[in-house]
Amino acid sequence: MSTLAPAGGTGVPVPADDLLTTRRPSPPADAVPAAVARDAPATTPVPGFGTWTGPGPLTLRLVDEDREVPIEDDPFLIGRDRRNHLVLPDEGVSAFHCRIRRAGRRLLLEDRGSTNGTFLNDVRIFASELRVGGRIGLARRRLRLCGPATAAALPYGSAAAARYAIVGNDPAIARLVERIERVAPTRATVLITGESGTGKELVARALHAASERPAGPFVVLNCAAIARDLAESELFGHERGAFTGAVARRRGVFEEATTGTLFLDEIGELALALQAKLLRALETGVVRPVGGCHDVRVAVRVVAATHRQLTQEVAAGRFRLDLFHRLAQVTLEVPPLRARPGDLPLLCAHFLGEVAAEVGPRTLAPDALELLRRAPWPGNVRELRHVLFRAALFAGPVVTAEDLCAALGTDAVVPPRPAGPLMVNLSGRTFAEIEREVYLLVLRHHGGNRRAAAAALGLSKSTLCDRVRRLGMQ
Repeated sequence: MSTLAPAGGTGVPVPADDLLTTRRPSPPADAVPAAVARDAPATTPVPGFGTWTGPGPLTLRLVDEDREVPIEDDPFLIGRDRRNHLVLPDEGVSAFHCRIRRAGRRLLLEDRGSTNGTFLNDVRIFASELRVGGRIGLARRRLRLCGPATAAALPYGSAAAARYAIVGNDPAIARLVERIERVAPTRATVLITGESGTGKELVARALHAASERPAGPFVVLNCAAIARDLAESELFGHERGAFTGAVARRRGVFEEATTGTLFLDEIGELALALQAKLLRALETGVVRPVGGCHDVRVAVRVVAATHRQLTQEVAAGRFRLDLFHRLAQVTLEVPPLRARPGDLPLLCAHFLGEVAAEVGPRTLAPDALELLRRAPWPGNVRELRHVLFRAALFAGPVVTAEDLCAALGTDAVVPPRPAGPLMVNLSGRTFAEIEREVYLLVLRHHGGNRRAAAAALGLSKSTLCDRVRRLGMQ
């Protein structure tokens, strides 16, 4: 496995499209067995579960991650190398560990000379027939073949998005996935921007999985969650006796992430005094532990994320300009949920599928989906996930708009959306009467959702609730 040194360069932000013009390399030539005919029928009966239709019902469930990946290629390659169809960045997984291929009326699982072996239903195999429900073990990884007879695949929208467990088929998501795959193999430092709850850490993990070092560690540090007095130690480590309580040497996240990826979440919250030391570590590739006398060389790829506008933070003097340029060699923006309403059915199916094991299978009623489309979602995908869990927990097999209203914090039922603009008669009325009717119309327009109504009026939810109470509209 090749390793990457910390990125160098001028620190000038570069568009992702200009960094790499080549596509993901094809699997090795020997990955495709000569015995498999490429002109085989599209639908082949497989004993035990009927027919296999290629890019259709068969998926591999990653049990540890609770996600599924569609099997869309024959053969389907699994291993640590990023040229596999399913990349498993684990040290115990070989570069090209095993493959699944079609052989006449059967589906075969074949080991490819792996170091730690391939196990099927807890038995080590070299080649064996694979049926739906079969349990595959690769080092510490546990996979399961799923099909129509077991569990439906979780929807991701596209095979490329499924590779990184990114749910969505909106053009903005497709562009984001494409940029991830073009940037990941390079040495560029990446700044991920987007509102809270959009999935910035998921993008960071995708960059790691598609990089040249997927078997290396992926280390996360939330800069907003560490005490200022301990921030330097968290980043660079400390020596024994460096400060009160330092009873032993401790490695920092830079050392822990060597040969892998370091994800600095909420980088905009990092103290100004520490930003200069972070810049030095990024530029030189060396860190000095607190209380230490010698530098420690690290080889780590840094990915940072923030919900803040760092250009505004720079202008306000709260963030260093040189560090901003060093981090933002490439910028990836994760779109908010309100900018991709077409992905709501996929996201809802995905999250309801996640909770099905706990609360039972759930589906959305049409009026519930309409309510979700009209909600502002300031918490984005994270908020949607929690709302759906609360609604599914107390709902029946079909989640209705009333169930969602309760989960969103209101008991109102969603009426049809008005076809035209909201109209208020002003003639001969007091200001209080006009104000009351405006609030009533906007609340009805948003199905009683006070958070959505407040956003439409440019108010906070608490302000709207206070005014509603003052006007006797409870």
